[in-house]
Formats: sequence, structure tokens, C-alpha cells
Amino acid sequence: MDTGNVKWITGVRNIGIGLLVCGVFLGIGMKKAEGALLEGLLDGFEETLGESAAAKGERLIIGNFYQAERPDSHAPIGVMQDHTHNKGEFMFTYRYMRMFMNKNRDGTDNVSDNDVLQDFAVTPTEMTTQMHMFSTMYGLNDTVTLMAMFPYIMKSMDHKNRAGAKFTTKSSGIGDIKLAALWRLYAFETPSIGAHRFHLNTGVSLPSGDIKPRDNTPLGNDSLLPYPMRLGSGTVDILPGLTYGGVKNDVSWGLQALGTVRIGHNQQGYKEGNRYDVNSWGAYRWADWISTSARFNWKQWFNIKRRDRQLATNLPNGVPIVPTAETTFEGGKRLDLLGGINILFPEIRGLENHLSVEAGAPIYQDLDGPQLKQSYSFWAGWQIVM
Repeated sequence: MDTGNVKWITGVRNIGIGLLVCGVFLGIGMKKAEGALLEGLLDGFEETLGESAAAKGERLIIGNFYQAERPDSHAPIGVMQDHTHNKGEFMFTYRYMRMFMNKNRDGTDNVSDNDVLQDFAVTPTEMTTQMHMFSTMYGLNDTVTLMAMFPYIMKSMDHKNRAGAKFTTKSSGIGDIKLAALWRLYAFETPSIGAHRFHLNTGVSLPSGDIKPRDNTPLGNDSLLPYPMRLGSGTVDILPGLTYGGVKNDVSWGLQALGTVRIGHNQQGYKEGNRYDVNSWGAYRWADWISTSARFNWKQWFNIKRRDRQLATNLPNGVPIVPTAETTFEGGKRLDLLGGINILFPEIRGLENHLSVEAGAPIYQDLDGPQLKQSYSFWAGWQIVM
């Protein structure tokens, strides 16, 4: 079969798998639901908790996922899929993200440009990634909240070669579209212990981002760019996760674990490594309209499997071109510390408006390098609930 036809069929298959998974989420969610999935299945736990609450003159409430209008009712803006919505409730969010990377690292050690140029003809020196993310959430019923995320990504990477010449490559376009279903699992609260809510995250990422971006380089015009400059994975990815949130008086907190599991290899013949994210955050409400937050974000991502055979990796004399073209220099792990501010505005025509900003930097990075290390990240967003 012609190679072009094989790639086309593979692309259609991947999209079909994604739509099928989403259809299952939607089909299950369309069924009549009465509430959280684990409600009524934890009788022993509820009995013990209820007796403890009664001894304090309190009443145990089960299954209340309603989040009061407060500035910290949502997680910091850099966290997504953090809460659910009641039936018929709709939320629109716009997020802007900027991430800056500079200087190379191998493991936990910094590596100079000259060190990299001992083994490669070119070294990256810095990279800026910007993203505009548009997302919607809708409470389908008392169990399922549906979510869709549409990113537009802009990347720019600066380089230097052995002769000291500098050049920049750029790529931009739509990233991978993500669809998710958030399933309410369990919620309980009393005045003395606060409110506690758990939900399951299920989702799929569709291969809408460009994995063949091109730009002019010293190797030639319209050259295929290496892996970090690509806008998507090229594969259908499964997005499992679990989220917990709590609140008591003026304090709120949360914990979330999310995964990205790659399905198959893309049309360029490679597969990005799986990745895992763990977020832990806390917030304090200073007034009815403002709160501040702190967040730890742990990320781990793995090296690429196989490789893009259309991507040049060596010069004619056998010298490796650039680390970003090597599949074994893509993995790593990192712990970020971020701080944020959340503002709740007075309702306008019944619409709840949140403005949030968050910024932070890594406190630990261990990279399969040499590869660029992250310097800082910045998030800003506007959320409208109706």
C-alpha cells in the first residue's frame, strides 16, 4: 500500500479511536444519574463519621458538591479539571500561559554551551512557549461534568553553532484538542472537619497539533524542526486521573494526579513518552473577593520511543546536529513551586467572574540531557460561570 495512504488511514484511525472513547464517556453520562458514584456504598464509613458528628452536635452531609461563590472555589489557574459543576451549569475559561527555558542541564547539573558543542554542531540556548487555551465545562447531570480544551501554541527557540552564529526557529498553530468527562465519586462535610470532595478524571487527547513544523535553519530552508518545537503528540492519548478538594472556613486545599498515556505510534513513526503530573495546592481567603494560593507541581515525562526518520540527526561528516533531535534527550522530572492570586468579581447579569494569575519556578530539575531547563512559568485566566 502507498505510504501516503497508510499515513492517512493511520490518522483517521487515531481520530476514530478518540471519538469512540469520547462517545463512550458521553453515552454513559447521558444515562440518568442520581449523584456521586460511590454514594451509598460506604455505609460503615458514613456511620462512623455520622456518630462522630452527632457527638459534637453536628450533622453529616453526604453528596454535596456545590461550591459556594468564593475566590478560591476553583484551584489555581494553572490546574485544570479541578472541580465539577451542577446539572445545567456552564463555565467558559480563557487561559494564557508563558514558559521560558534557558541554559542546558544534564541530570541535576548545569551544562555550558561550550560543553554541548563538544558533542553537537548546534546547541539550543533558550526557548519561549506561549499558549492561549480556551475551554468549556458543562454539568451534564448530577454525576458527570463534560470538558473541552482548545489550545493555540506559539514556540520560539534560539540556537548557537560551533562558529558562534546564532539563529532562531519558530512554530505556531493549534495544539492537541482534549475532551474530558469528570465523574463525581464522593463528598462529605461537617462544620468541624470541613467539606471534602472526590472526582474521577477521564479524558482523551486528539492529534490535532502539527508534528511536522518547518522553518529556515542553517541546514536549509523549510527544514523539519526537532521534537520540542512540535505542537502535538500525533497520537490519541488517554488522560486518566483523580482529584480531591477540601475547604474549611477561609482555607481550601486540593490534590490531583493526572496521567497522559500514549496510544500507538504517530504517522512520523515515533511515540512521545508517557507523562505524569501531581498537583498539591492550598489557598487562603482574605476577603469575600480575594484569595492567595501556593502550589507544588511534580512532573515526570519519558523519552520518545523510536524516532522520526525524516528528521536529520547527523551532519554528512557524522557529527550529531543538535540535542533536540535525539530521542534519548527528551525525558526528565521536575518540581515547581508557584504562587497565585484569585479575584472574584460581583455578579454581572447573573454571571460569576473569576480573574486569576499564577507564577512560579522549578525548585528541582533532573533532565535526560543535555536539554534546556525551565526558568519560570506564568499563568493568567478569566473564568465565567453561568
